[in-house]
Amino acid sequence: MNRPFLTATLCLLSSSPWLSAAPGDASPTMNPGSTPAKASSNPFGFGDMGGKERPKGAQTVITAKKEASFDNTENLATFEGSVVVKDPQFTLFCERLVVTLSKDRKGMALTEAFGKVIIVQENKDAKGEVVKSTGRGEKAVYNPNSGDITMTGSPSIQSGINMQIGDTETVMILNRDGKSRTIGPSRTTIVDNSESPPQ
Repeated sequence: MNRPFLTATLCLLSSSPWLSAAPGDASPTMNPGSTPAKASSNPFGFGDMGGKERPKGAQTVITAKKEASFDNTENLATFEGSVVVKDPQFTLFCERLVVTLSKDRKGMALTEAFGKVIIVQENKDAKGEVVKSTGRGEKAVYNPNSGDITMTGSPSIQSGINMQIGDTETVMILNRDGKSRTIGPSRTTIVDNSESPPQ
């Protein structure tokens, strides 16, 4: 029997479960309401994931339709059933989310999303226009120590009109410092919208 619709709110004072902010970094933040100091050069928009220090009291709201469970001995929180994570820096959709808290419970040690994973972020480009970036896959793992998001299960990334698509064996690794790496087969489409110099 399914439990009623469950909502859990996590007040994260030091770090986001997916995209940690690097204190004192002047690069763009993943918060769509802020103004970036410079534009990311990554054509997929998941670039420079550093930014201003995360505001004190920033909240991540996790909504699950089936179940939310907490294991104090293992420092685990598990959410199941059409999970939606709303954070000031991103929105995540998946079927199951497992969050491993750090031993001091002041942050996340590891976050894993399973089943129809979609990560949506908004950045501002060089013109100051908001560009939506979307990552998709069957599994995504975020390691806050390395800053890596590892996506598997036919992963894809799209930012505006630029896109990279992998197959079932492909692994895509995105890092908060703006680097990305694709291991395995992929197809990449990058559209050049720069204006040609006058003749």
